Amino acid sequence: MTPEAIAAELRGELMAGVLRPGADLPQVELAERFGVSRIPVRDALRILAGEGLVEIEINRGAKAISLTSEQVREVYDLRVLLECDCLRRAAKALTPAALLEIDRVRQKSDLDADGPDWAAGDWTFHRTIYQHAGRPRQIAMIEGLRRTGQLFVSAYATMPGKTPRWLNEHRGMFRHLQKGETEKAIAVLREHLEGAAQHLLDRMTKAQA
Repeated sequence: MTPEAIAAELRGELMAGVLRPGADLPQVELAERFGVSRIPVRDALRILAGEGLVEIEINRGAKAISLTSEQVREVYDLRVLLECDCLRRAAKALTPAALLEIDRVRQKSDLDADGPDWAAGDWTFHRTIYQHAGRPRQIAMIEGLRRTGQLFVSAYATMPGKTPRWLNEHRGMFRHLQKGETEKAIAVLREHLEGAAQHLLDRMTKAQA
């Protein structure tokens, strides 16, 4: 297997909560599991470290990232700043055709919401809006923060009970964009992110207690 294939396999397990935050990722065991030498495993772990999903410490090996509640709060605070700014910029460039595409993606995201692809559908909806901001670096930063957040959402199983609210907020955001009500759409997005952050932090607190 190539380092990219190994990284993809481990990334999927991290995102699904199979590998939990703080889990050790020993190179020898992973090499045996994937039937390769330690070199492609090492390179795969470096790929994941570059994505912010794995921490590599000299003489201590690699492990899935583990964040404190304060650090998770910081991730969501940054998301609020970056995503609300991106939405404001994108709203200025939305055409009728763009709105039709956003609604199509939103409806597809609704269908995926109860399955394993919920996170991909959610990000596709948001990215379809944000791409109209013309800020590829900002969107890459948002995607990295969302990936970190998803690792903890999966680990603490926070999404299933929140799905109806999440989908209603998507609908509300779209309706405001459709009507040209940019600030109202931003308010919905901010509430969307703040609600997700608080729910996750509450679950983390209970689990740690």
